[in-house]
Amino acid sequence: MTIQRDSRDRLEAAPQAVAPQVAQRLVIDHQGVATGPASEVPGARQGGTITLLADAPPEHMDPAQTYIGTTLAVATAFFHRTLTGYQEDPDGDVLTLVGDLATNAGRTTDRGLTWTYTLREGLAFEDGTPITSADVAYAVARSFSELGTYGPQFIQRALDPERTYRGPRQDGLPAPGVSTPDERTIVFRLAEPHPDFPFFAATTTTTPVPPDRDTGAGYNTSWLSTGPYRLKDDRPGEYFVLERNPHWQPASDPIRRSYVDEIRWQFGVDRTAQTRRLAEVSDADATAVATTDVAPEEILAVQLDPEKLRRVLDGPTAYAQYIYINTSRVTDPDVRRALIYAFDREAYIEAAGGSAAAEPATTILAPLLPGHRRYDAYPAGPNGDPAKAEQLLAGKTVPKLRYAFQDIAPLRRLAPVVKAGLERAGFEIELVPVDRAAYYSTVGRRDTDADLVWGVWGPDFPDPAGVMDVLFRGDRLTETGNMNLSYFDVPDISRRLAALAKEPDRASAAAGYAELDEEIMTEHAPLIPVFYKRQFSLVGPQVGGLFISALYSFPNLTRVHVLPRSTG
Repeated sequence: MTIQRDSRDRLEAAPQAVAPQVAQRLVIDHQGVATGPASEVPGARQGGTITLLADAPPEHMDPAQTYIGTTLAVATAFFHRTLTGYQEDPDGDVLTLVGDLATNAGRTTDRGLTWTYTLREGLAFEDGTPITSADVAYAVARSFSELGTYGPQFIQRALDPERTYRGPRQDGLPAPGVSTPDERTIVFRLAEPHPDFPFFAATTTTTPVPPDRDTGAGYNTSWLSTGPYRLKDDRPGEYFVLERNPHWQPASDPIRRSYVDEIRWQFGVDRTAQTRRLAEVSDADATAVATTDVAPEEILAVQLDPEKLRRVLDGPTAYAQYIYINTSRVTDPDVRRALIYAFDREAYIEAAGGSAAAEPATTILAPLLPGHRRYDAYPAGPNGDPAKAEQLLAGKTVPKLRYAFQDIAPLRRLAPVVKAGLERAGFEIELVPVDRAAYYSTVGRRDTDADLVWGVWGPDFPDPAGVMDVLFRGDRLTETGNMNLSYFDVPDISRRLAALAKEPDRASAAAGYAELDEEIMTEHAPLIPVFYKRQFSLVGPQVGGLFISALYSFPNLTRVHVLPRSTG
């Protein structure tokens, strides 16, 4: 189902079959064509308050640690700007990487070994202090320390593959390979060529941090905004309130508009409560946005109600859900293959909300990504093939397997489905709920005792490297902070992924990633592909300007505004 808009920018659901998922066309603005201010939204008005309903507060708000899609979608729309960023097309056809804080997506004259960025004029922190290249350089440097353990690692690895630099407090400034010839210029001299560095520059690793305001671990709650909104008020665990940042200049920003006066980010509202509040629509929720999909038990009711269906954001994303198999603990590939055969995908998807929420997955890369190629290395039918799994397990002794998942209502409901499906084939599964706030820091420890790990992954940038490098580069495993939750470590695969990352022709590289996707699944079976995620979420009747961000599997908030109250 696609989304159409009427003259008042309301969301309209077009009653048609779901279109095939295809990769977006990517444009990289090296010439600096994109300038501020961002394009106006026809009919949008200034004023009002938008409320984001969330089940839990973000684990990290320090830009060096911000790495979960929902948090990134909010942070990069409202208060964490980066050297480069994305202009997303509401129709979903074109994705453009542009200069955000920088004037363009980056310049290189040596095939990606050195990248130069010039900051736009008129940039300032929320207190009015001008942003300089030294603030960006300091932000990059501090991300090498323990303050960046759970954040993106692309720039750090590109500058210092051996990770000998430990951050400015231990080893001083600058970070390896970083120089600032003047207040508006920053240069990155990499250890080896990276044609994809402009994507790295779009991570919050490059969000400026002034050295004299860095409070270390305290920066997680005392960060300075570089975007159109700043923190006005917060009650830990309950809410954040954002207000306009008077020192943000629209002329410096080609990505964001600033229509609403305030954004209230409310925590502790679970998926079912979000659905019911937005289905019933009190006056207080007329300008609210659900940050989770419609609760599975409510999807049919929403689909059958034309008024509610008009307020649904519905469509494919680049995210996929997996059950990672910890290959350091489940070492026998045939046992891993048996897990894949035994898994009851149809039962899981039905419990998760059906086809409105998910499309069955058999590959690592989602269809919206370059390099996706359809295949099924373990054809087992929609409900799995426990008999085939039993054949693979014949004569083997398999200990009880621990399945770790976030301790939230939707996953508590789905965990027994996982257990029942796998135990049909003779596995014994122990369910291990983990507190959401500590989930990734817990399962991301190399010494985790989890054998199976629930996870969702979307690319850090619209390139297959944003999935494959993160999930399968065993040479990048560390003691903590891992996102390679299969703990997959095959040197030949790491070597080939490293070579693909250096390929300047990304179309050619995509074909190589497609081959590796199938080879990894066929030869090594490091995870169970569960589904490709679809967005199916509700917004209030007075919310305009939203569309699905394929990058974050979340509403794109850069154009959000309040619509007039309907009199009809």
